[in-house]
Amino acid sequence: MKGFISGIFIFCALGVSAQGAVKMVTAPEGASPDVMNRLLNSPKIKRADTVLKDFLEEDAATTRVIVNLRETETINTQKSLEKPHMREYAANRIHDFVNRVLQGFGSAQVQKARSFKYIAGFSARVTPEGLASLAEDPDVLSIERDALLYPNLAQGIPLMNASAARLTYSGEGLSVAICDTGIDYNHVALGNGGFPNSKVIGGYDTGDDDNDPMDREGHGTACAGISAGNLGSDGDYIGGVAWGAKLYALKISQGSGGSASASDMIEAWEWCITHQYDDPNHPILIINTSFGGGRYTGTCDSESLAMTTAAANAKAAGMTLFVASGNGGYCDAIDWPACISHVVSVGAVYDAHFTAESIGWCVQAESCAEKHPTSDCSSGFYSPEVPYGDQVAVYSNTASFLSVLAPSNWATTTQKGGGYWTAEYGFGGTSAASPYAAGAAACLQSAAKAITGTFLTPDQLQWTLMNTGDSITDTKAAITKPRINLENAIAELGGGNAVYVEPSGTCGGNSPCYENIQEAINAAASGDIIKISQDATAQALSLNTAKNVTLQGGWNPSFTVQTSQTTITSLNIQKGSVNVDSLVLQ
Repeated sequence: MKGFISGIFIFCALGVSAQGAVKMVTAPEGASPDVMNRLLNSPKIKRADTVLKDFLEEDAATTRVIVNLRETETINTQKSLEKPHMREYAANRIHDFVNRVLQGFGSAQVQKARSFKYIAGFSARVTPEGLASLAEDPDVLSIERDALLYPNLAQGIPLMNASAARLTYSGEGLSVAICDTGIDYNHVALGNGGFPNSKVIGGYDTGDDDNDPMDREGHGTACAGISAGNLGSDGDYIGGVAWGAKLYALKISQGSGGSASASDMIEAWEWCITHQYDDPNHPILIINTSFGGGRYTGTCDSESLAMTTAAANAKAAGMTLFVASGNGGYCDAIDWPACISHVVSVGAVYDAHFTAESIGWCVQAESCAEKHPTSDCSSGFYSPEVPYGDQVAVYSNTASFLSVLAPSNWATTTQKGGGYWTAEYGFGGTSAASPYAAGAAACLQSAAKAITGTFLTPDQLQWTLMNTGDSITDTKAAITKPRINLENAIAELGGGNAVYVEPSGTCGGNSPCYENIQEAINAAASGDIIKISQDATAQALSLNTAKNVTLQGGWNPSFTVQTSQTTITSLNIQKGSVNVDSLVLQ
């Protein structure tokens, strides 16, 4: 049995004492038992057993925490972030407040790791005594562990009905930020060298605090290639979904490792706010984060005040965050931070049916899917499910509050060091589904700008993707969610209406319906998509008016899926432009 998902085997919070109960502990060497017991029962320390884990289990001298401050001066930070000229004021005010608070602590006990820009708080490495001093400070609202997050490890573009739409609306005029392990900006499909370059136009390494976000692990490079790699044809790689969009590389991991601290992810999201309009012709409107951990059966805004505030701030600034739901195979839960209400959580569907010498998907013990014990998976279990195209992947975490589904599995995408992921059990998981969704969102934003003259707000964008997707039921959990359909989403904007062609003139009950392709071309408005049945009569075609249309061939009789190609004798374009998909010139 081969293992597909190496898994997202993440930090697990230890049990927390019941509210009101006093729990006694044995203090580590050098720490006062009284201090440790006060910390364990402090109402300001969230999940105290987890925050104190390094002290109690590892006998460590220090641990990393995030400190949230109680602001003494009121300001509507998220309202301020809507207007770029107000951001500097909000950042300066928070900077001064944090510095005033930190002046009261010695660096030996509280060593600041980083300050946040738009959140009243900071991360720090603290001793037990330093933690106790923080918990007693009236300016401190709450303290949480600076948790570790891990990656959520034929193309899915046609499955999202994006093949033709992405040719017209390619993500041009905006940028996608990949908050991950960095991007190999030397890859030919990702700018072909130098930083910044024509594709990866900016970024930062928050994990190592330097200006070089080069990917030394590979996960972020794969996500970047799916979302917005340059258009091309190299084997099965046909470019990213939003191939016309620019990229920002935010490396949140440390060194060549694959994990990241929560504070480094927060810093990356805040960096995107500060640098959103570095290139005013390509503002950052989409953020993809294929990292996560934990198991949450409901919206988790209270899990981390800092992370939730960072997500809300990015959304207030006009950016939509896409986050992978995780690969545990849960039937009633998803990962954090995907469970935050301000982000778009993304689950996975198989991009195609396939068979292999052996099938096996690692799932967690809590998964309700068919599973069997195995030592090949860190989780201890695998599912033998046979994958079928557009079926929810057995490893994809699902829940009633999941936002959308997108393709996954064996994704052909850019690989660190050059080349592409192509092998069986290569790059996949919800880590692949999230950048597929982010790329589709970038295409939808470029369509909105072209059709309506303005970009969608994050709420409008999420609503459109969720309400125009194709309903797919996760059979392991009987939960139905929308799988993104980019053509439908663009049509919702008022452009890109569908026109149908079928020789009998019935078109499976769809309308408007024409018996031949030329009649449909003549009647179509600019931006329309002409769907042609697989048995349409071959004919010579021409376009002599200044409009843009898309010709999609090979549709089945009910016009639900493209099953083959349509052959024509010639295509003469005197004016306007034509995009073609599954159309063959004889």
